[in-house]
Amino acid sequence: MVARFSEYLDGTASETDVAAIDRHLSECNRCVRYRNVLVHGTKVLRTLPEPELQEDFVPRLRHRLYHVDDERTLRVHASSGAPAMTVLGIALLLTAAAWSPLLVSRAPVVQLPPIVVDRAPTRSPFRPASSPPGMFSTKGDTDLDAGLWDGTLLYEYTPLSQRYGERARVRRVSQTDR
Repeated sequence: MVARFSEYLDGTASETDVAAIDRHLSECNRCVRYRNVLVHGTKVLRTLPEPELQEDFVPRLRHRLYHVDDERTLRVHASSGAPAMTVLGIALLLTAAAWSPLLVSRAPVVQLPPIVVDRAPTRSPFRPASSPPGMFSTKGDTDLDAGLWDGTLLYEYTPLSQRYGERARVRRVSQTDR
């Protein structure tokens, strides 16, 4: 009934609709009150003077209606969940791309031919690239081959002497041995 009530008040409703609405109004007090409020409100509005509109009223109205339509469009698209699903899909793709090398590729199996050796390689003597003066001995390589310490001194400084109950002895080395 409410959908056709404006046509009823304007006088553009069909005769069958007018008869149905009149029958309903004779039975329903709430709808009679609704009709009286609309009729009285229409009379009050028609007695008011016509408003004076500014020159830019129509462009401002169109602009405002554009924003109202735009808000509806944004609200429909924002509540759809499509942007969230798009972000989730991109995150899953990036995760798959980042982890795919670990999941797919395996270490290649490399088989090298065996190495056959006739004799041990010859060692070149150790020579420091640069040495501060006085830090290294100027004696030949034969001194190094003989050993840095004799067996007794090495034994005294190692834990072997403590294991067998001997007391460690510290010997002072003179500066001339360098």
